[in-house]
Amino acid sequence: MYSAVDISFFFIRKGVTPLKLQKLLFYSQVWYFVKYRNLLFKDEIQAWVLGPVVRNVWDKYRFIRRGDLINERYIEKDICDKEIVSHLNEIWKIYGGYTGLELVDLTHSESLWINARGEISPEQISTNTIKIDEQSISDFSLDGDGRIPVANNNVCGIATFNSNVGEELF
Repeated sequence: MYSAVDISFFFIRKGVTPLKLQKLLFYSQVWYFVKYRNLLFKDEIQAWVLGPVVRNVWDKYRFIRRGDLINERYIEKDICDKEIVSHLNEIWKIYGGYTGLELVDLTHSESLWINARGEISPEQISTNTIKIDEQSISDFSLDGDGRIPVANNNVCGIATFNSNVGEELF
């Protein structure tokens, strides 16, 4: 099993901000579990104000300025497992065209994040863990061909009202 930092290198090579990276890691983990009933990486995902965050990945790239792409010099290794690379390419194909803030809006509409936040107010800091298991993923299902369905970002939120919201404010 890989770490979330290992998986992050795949997306860094594609060109991502720290905020966008966090949301791509979330969807990578969720959809991998839906497809294979195993976790892609061992790290927990927390329900932060601006959506799902893997804390140790955030710690690694937290110094990068808002809106800046993470430099490829941080890539330490490549993912060699063809099944995982194929999965990550599928995630990129579906979610890679969204901005970090659009992905914030999308993750805020997901029951996994909503349930992990519970009764916490939207602006309150939280380190609650997003639980990914058989029961919690019932909202996620593959299409008839066994593929991840195209994301529907018809939610209105942070990206719609304020595209200047801090990438650094997870």
